[in-house]
Order: sequence, then structure tokens, then C-alpha cells
Amino acid sequence: MHTNKIEGGCYSHPLILCYMVHTFTLSNGLQVLHLPDTGNVAYVGMYIGAGTRDEQPNQHGYAHLTEHMLFKGTHKRSAGQIINRLEAVGGELNAYTTKEETVVYAVSLQRDLSRAVELVADVALNMHLTPQNLQKECEVVMDEIDSYLDSPAESIIDDFEDAVFLGYSLGRNILGSKQSLQEVTVDSLQAFYNHAYTPNNLLFFVMGNVSPKQVENWANKYLGHYTGVCNLQRTAPTQYTPCQLVVEKQTSQAHCLIGGRGPSAFSADKYAFTLLNNILGGPATNSRLNMSLREKHALVYQVESQHTPYSDTGIWSVYLGTDHRDLNKAIALVHRQLQDLQEKPLSPQSLQKAKRQLLAQQLIAIENKEAWVLSVAKNYFLHKKVPVVAQMEEQINAITAQQLMQVAQHYFAAKNLSQLVFR
Repeated sequence: MHTNKIEGGCYSHPLILCYMVHTFTLSNGLQVLHLPDTGNVAYVGMYIGAGTRDEQPNQHGYAHLTEHMLFKGTHKRSAGQIINRLEAVGGELNAYTTKEETVVYAVSLQRDLSRAVELVADVALNMHLTPQNLQKECEVVMDEIDSYLDSPAESIIDDFEDAVFLGYSLGRNILGSKQSLQEVTVDSLQAFYNHAYTPNNLLFFVMGNVSPKQVENWANKYLGHYTGVCNLQRTAPTQYTPCQLVVEKQTSQAHCLIGGRGPSAFSADKYAFTLLNNILGGPATNSRLNMSLREKHALVYQVESQHTPYSDTGIWSVYLGTDHRDLNKAIALVHRQLQDLQEKPLSPQSLQKAKRQLLAQQLIAIENKEAWVLSVAKNYFLHKKVPVVAQMEEQINAITAQQLMQVAQHYFAAKNLSQLVFR
């Protein structure tokens, strides 16, 4: 086992101001991340570096379906036993799938951490498929697809990503299709699982009041005997042709997305774009889009701008829902804001306020330990480092008004924008 210690730096956390983050690499290549904490609640999880974009064309939805099947039984536990193992002591077992990752994690009291560690390891790496359970869960996912399609504000996002990443697996929706679910077999899903859930594609993480030695012992005991090598071959989406699409949905409200390609998780523009996106349509009600479309013109109930960075590309978009008669005016107002950010530099006072707002949002988010540990695990898996608040502050404070304009001119340029409307 190879062991490292990473200086964690100051995290501005009320319980842990400074601490050492420990990382281990097992002899089979599986990575382990240990974040010491003194609280009464502990977190443990398995980060799998495989998601929707890692599926073959005939495997659409396999990553998400695999996540479901992890909870339907292992070689030592039934679905009922999995459910009750932590819930009986007040803990929770959760999972989610994205375009690039699958995560299984548990939250428990500190005194039940060893129970949570063993359960997460069992659920993530001992999946036991049966034809009966697979068929039943496919029906559940099909219902999930129907539910999703009934929500145009959500389904429009999938259709937009498919248009922006046309021809690439990154554009496919996470839930899959009914056709692929009807054709899946135990053997085909097991093959996907065997290929993706291998030690060199896994990160096991623990955040709790426990010693590095104990984490090392758990990792060796429950994870050290697994073998296999994952050789995922991802194709970076390069070609992009902006498009203007209108889909007749007969909805009571018109839904619209405007956007395009954005910075990746490794892009030099990511901090500037994060600040720019926050100014444009972030979660605060004083964002430019909210102040214009909702507060001033009363055209929308919801308008926001989002950015999703992937490992080799990214996507950003503005979403709005409005009355059909107001759609064109609302779209014009969005473009006006995009144009202003390209042409009018922020004043020193406005820039400083925007930085202060973003940094405060980031620090407040850290107080949510569950979200924080999941973010740290992802960051370490991708970058092999743990984010440090002081470094984040330094990067954001270094952003200039001219830099923001240059980033806006690249990503917000009219020639780079796609638009999708459900009406």
C-alpha cells in the first residue's frame, strides 16, 4: 500500500479549521481518501469513475440501471437486508449517477461507521443479478422515464445536451431508453458492471472521527482482494454546430434553453466562468437575469443560468419558463444580458461585490458536510488533490473585469449559442 498525506489547509469549517487529509492506494490500484472529522455524523462512500458517457450505443441507460441494481441484492444480502442494515440504526444509504460517475455513499452516526463501511463495500462491489429482479427494476426505471418526460422543465435539459453534444455519448440522457431497458439481459448488464467497477476506477472515501490506520485496515479487509482493470476510452466532444430547435409539446407554458459549450473541469477559464455565470443567473435573486426578467418585466417565475463542467468539456445554459405570448421578449432580454457582459466591463465596486457574493456562497456550501465530502471525493478523483478554500479565494480574487469580458465574448458569442424551445 502506498500512503500519502496531503496538507488540507484551512477549510473555514467550525469543527475542523485545519487538518491533514490522508490518501492511500491499495496494492490492487484502488484509491482511498480519508478526511478526519470530529463530528457525531460520519460519511463513507465509493466513487466509481463511470457514467452515461461510458456506455456503448447498445448500453444506453446501463450506468443508471446498474446503480439501481446495486441495491437489489448482493452475494450475501437481500434487498431487504440492504435497506435495513443502516436504516435500523437511523443511517441512510444513497446513490446517484451522472454522465461521468456513479457514487454509492452512506451517512451514519459515528458509532455506526464500521457498519456503514462494510455495507458500502458490499453493495458497490458484490452486485448479484437475477432475471426476476432485473425485470422488476427495469419496469421501475421505465416509470421513472415517464415521470421525467412529464416534466418539460427537466426533460428539456436532456434534449438540449443531446443537441449540444450531438453524435457523442456525453449527450445521451442518464435514464436510458425504454428500448434499451427492454433488451437488457443479466449477462449484458453484468459485463458493463465488470468492466467499470474495477479497482483502478474506484475511490473509497471516509469522513469521520477515525484514525488513518483504521481506514487502512477497513480498506484492506473489504476492498483489497478485488481485481480487474478498467480501460475506459472516452472521446472528447470536439465538433459543435450551434442549432435553433423548436419542439411542439402543447405545454401550458413555453420552456426555453439558450447556451452552448462551456469550460471543462480542467479549463483555465473555469473560475472566471463560475463568477460570470453567478453574475448572470446564479442562485441569488439579485442575478442579472432574475432582476431583468422577473423583477423588472414580470415575465417569468424561474430563470437561471447553469454550468456543468465535465472532464474534457463543459456545457452552460440559461433556462426560462414563460407564457407563450412573452417568449420572444424573454429571449430578447436574455440576449441583452449576454451582450452586456461581453461589451461592458464591471466597475471595480461591482466586481468586488460579485466576488464577495460567490465566495460567501462557496463557504456556506461547505457547511453542508454531505455535499462537501462528495465534492471533495470527485475533486480528488479527477485532480488528485483536495480543494483548499484559501486557494479558491486566491483564484477568484485574481479575476479581472477584462478577463470576465474575454470569457463572456468567447462563450456568450451569438455564433456559439444554441437554443431549444418547448411550446
